[in-house]
Amino acid sequence: MVIKYPIIVEGKYDKIKLDSIVSAKIITTDGFGIFNDKEKLHLIRALSEKSKIILLTDSDGGGHLIRSYIKTAIPAN
Repeated sequence: MVIKYPIIVEGKYDKIKLDSIVSAKIITTDGFGIFNDKEKLHLIRALSEKSKIILLTDSDGGGHLIRSYIKTAIPAN
């Protein structure tokens, strides 16, 4: 299945699993590494300005923090 929007996931195992299911640009946040990786955050922001993005994080506390951080860093569409 081809997905035209970039998919943002937490870790490398999430990416490996998705790669086996879909064809899409998949970017990892490296877990909490996104909080210190300004270049990756800039990339996610730039992608979100060009098109919609799909943000998939775990439903635990860490996933919620990462999701909230990214959502506040990108412009609302």
